[in-house]
Amino acid sequence: EPGQGAAPVDPRLALLLSEAFRHAKAIGGWAGAESVLNASSVPADAPGVVLADSGEAVLSGLTPLLAKHRVWDRFPPAL
Repeated sequence: EPGQGAAPVDPRLALLLSEAFRHAKAIGGWAGAESVLNASSVPADAPGVVLADSGEAVLSGLTPLLAKHRVWDRFPPAL
C-alpha cells in the first residue's frame, strides 16, 4: 500500500551497485538512494560514493571521480 514504507530494492539493482562498488567505480545518488545503497551493502560514506539532494549536485561530485575511472581510495593497500 502507498505510504507503508519503502519499496523493496530490485535484486538486479542491488547486484549492479554491489559489483560497481567492488570494482571501485564511482557511485552517486539522490532522493532516497541511501536506502538502496544500504540494501546493496554499499556504505554511503565510502570513498567514491556521492549522495546529495539533487542530480546536479551529485553530478558535480561525480564528474572528477569518473575522470579517474576508479576510486582506489576505497581499498587501502595491504601487504
